[in-house]
Amino acid sequence: MIGAEAEALVYFYASCDRNASCPPLDDADPAFRDRFTGRTLAPNLGLRQDLTELSAANELDIARVDPAFHERWGPDLLVLFTRLRMLLSPPAWKDCHTVLTTPSSTADGPARRSTVTVLGPGGVGGLLAALLSRAGHRVVCLSGETTAQALRQNGLRVRSRQFGDFTAEVEADTMLHEPVDLCLVTVKHTTLGAALERIPPAMLDNGLVLPLLNGIEHPEALRRRYGVDRVAPGVIRVESTRVSPGVIEHGSPFTEIDLAGPAQRLEDLAAMLQAAGVQARVAEDETALLWAKLAFLAPFALLTTRYGLTIGGVRTERRRELVALVEETAAVSRACGAPADPAKALALYDAFPAGAKSSMQRDAEAGRQLELDAIGGALLRAARRHNVAVPVVTRFVTELATD
Repeated sequence: MIGAEAEALVYFYASCDRNASCPPLDDADPAFRDRFTGRTLAPNLGLRQDLTELSAANELDIARVDPAFHERWGPDLLVLFTRLRMLLSPPAWKDCHTVLTTPSSTADGPARRSTVTVLGPGGVGGLLAALLSRAGHRVVCLSGETTAQALRQNGLRVRSRQFGDFTAEVEADTMLHEPVDLCLVTVKHTTLGAALERIPPAMLDNGLVLPLLNGIEHPEALRRRYGVDRVAPGVIRVESTRVSPGVIEHGSPFTEIDLAGPAQRLEDLAAMLQAAGVQARVAEDETALLWAKLAFLAPFALLTTRYGLTIGGVRTERRRELVALVEETAAVSRACGAPADPAKALALYDAFPAGAKSSMQRDAEAGRQLELDAIGGALLRAARRHNVAVPVVTRFVTELATD
């Protein structure tokens, strides 16, 4: 006999319907389904804590010895146990963090540790730098001296709804002085030209440049500087803000990146991001990928910034202009060879949280320079090249430019 309490835990673990029970495991009053009897029960906190600890121990035992399992499920398990952290003892959480953020061994030996530079460790760049550092990679952040000094002293401190709170150690400098494997470009388009001076082209002779900027014109500028084969544009979906140098608040329950280019060329990068906790996929059609983001972003940014409204206010108070901007942007997108569906775009706006603001609107509220040229200006230039009439877009860009 192993004791009544232990027997109860073993039965609870075996009978737990994972699909029905794991999502509410950390709820205040969860309902669990017994897969043997079909009954629903409400276990006490102690039993839920024991179940979480036992589940973590079993998953970590496999992750330690099975590189394929670690690579496939490690990021998802890290997200799960981060969410359930309050049910784990400090030693169990430490084990989860250590095992699931350490690159797994492979049949050819330990997973390769890459050297990554992040140009612009702000909301997006700081989050990605911290995640990659936590996953075992060497990360060098490039910024002004004030931010670099803060990173050297305190590292990157992340408060994340998805990944929990953690601090990651990174190196920091104002210039890149050595070759790197990967360069993430995460500055605002308004500062791109000056920021690129921090990275001499020779430092990226064998590295890959991944820009995660708004707009559609920056890949060409980067290719002129670093070479056509060195640049693989990406699109990121995340809500993350730098609240002070080295302090990042990650509000969205997701972090997703789409990479543009041949799958064979980018599969290692996608796997590297996946292992760090970022959902990554490869899309070979660069034009379609970049225009899909601009077609959604431009109406959202122009309207919310011009009128100082959230998307909820735009939907109700400026619906006619929203429809016009969506239709004009879709027409330009199609002229450039990218698919566009105005009805689908409007449905996405309607599904957006009513209080959402665009990043351009937040910049305007903070008195920062707007990415108007990268978003509205790029749209107008593409319209002129293809002789597409965009009177509403023209009016909004003109009005914002003169405000």
